[in-house]
Amino acid sequence: MFRGLYTAVSSMQTNQKMLDIASNNMANVNTTGFKKDVIISETFPETLIKKINGQLPTEAVKLDGKLEVSRDGEGFQLATERGFFTVNSPMGTSYSRELKFTVDENGYLRTYSRNIQGQIDTSEGNFVLDGQGRRIQVGNNDIDINETGQLMANGAVVADLIHRPATNTIGTINSGRRFERTHINFIQGTLDETGNNLNFAINGSGFFKVGTPNGEMYTRNGSFTLSQNGQIVTSEGYPLLGQNGPITLANTDFQLGTRGQVIANGQVVDQFDMINVSNVNNLDKHGQSYYVVREGLQIEETPFEGEILQGFLEGSNINPINEMINMINIMRSYESSNRVVKAYDDILQRAANDVGKL
Repeated sequence: MFRGLYTAVSSMQTNQKMLDIASNNMANVNTTGFKKDVIISETFPETLIKKINGQLPTEAVKLDGKLEVSRDGEGFQLATERGFFTVNSPMGTSYSRELKFTVDENGYLRTYSRNIQGQIDTSEGNFVLDGQGRRIQVGNNDIDINETGQLMANGAVVADLIHRPATNTIGTINSGRRFERTHINFIQGTLDETGNNLNFAINGSGFFKVGTPNGEMYTRNGSFTLSQNGQIVTSEGYPLLGQNGPITLANTDFQLGTRGQVIANGQVVDQFDMINVSNVNNLDKHGQSYYVVREGLQIEETPFEGEILQGFLEGSNINPINEMINMINIMRSYESSNRVVKAYDDILQRAANDVGKL
């Protein structure tokens, strides 16, 4: 009985966090270069539930052709109606009848997501386990899945992916979901023309580099001004960095090339030190306009292939209508969980006060 109470409460806590994130997105709908935050939640590990005093005969898992295998580029997607796939999550061992995995850079089978470029990302995936609870490593071998759920590497069986964990197991259950982290959605925002020579917008991927007292930071907020000493600076006074350091100009009469070339009097005097990051998931927000590399992680730089537009600003990528609908759905989910908690509270109250009178 209490398991349902825990599930409802965990849902309320996660919905509260989701509402905070959605509210912050709405508050920044007009913030230049703002990128939407998306909450990532995860379910608690699915644990096996077993019959009390029940005993089922021991037998091997028979799939009867009910294993579904499909390819997702370099990944595999499996589903079965018998047995369970097992993964090792940060919160413990979890069981499921569906599994999506690929081979990571070290040759281990791991679940995956896709980054902004649509590429497979296993950096935060869970390890797939075999029947003995060991991580499955296949190296660089070609792998495949046969009809009985066995993993094949170069034609040889490496491990069984589907297990029957106990004879009296009747299914799985978890204790709800929890907030894991926020993810920044780097989808392009709108491009709005301002006519100001010191307004720049990036069309495509990439960031401006600025120098701050805390080191280099990245931003897509291209609203700059000219300081008293002629440097192009942000509204906070941080200098925009070029390939030779802070960019200094005599006046605002200049043109900008699409790759950030600063052209004054017909001569290229400097060029923006643009950066493109392939693993943007390793970036954290600093305030509402800047990004820093997450502590302990590194970024992978790739050549800047975007286009810089002079006299334009990039708006936020928030769609206020969709965000409002999202907030309404979150509120409804929160209220539903709240009613479940109240129902449990009423049941417990009746149990405490009325059962003894019978």
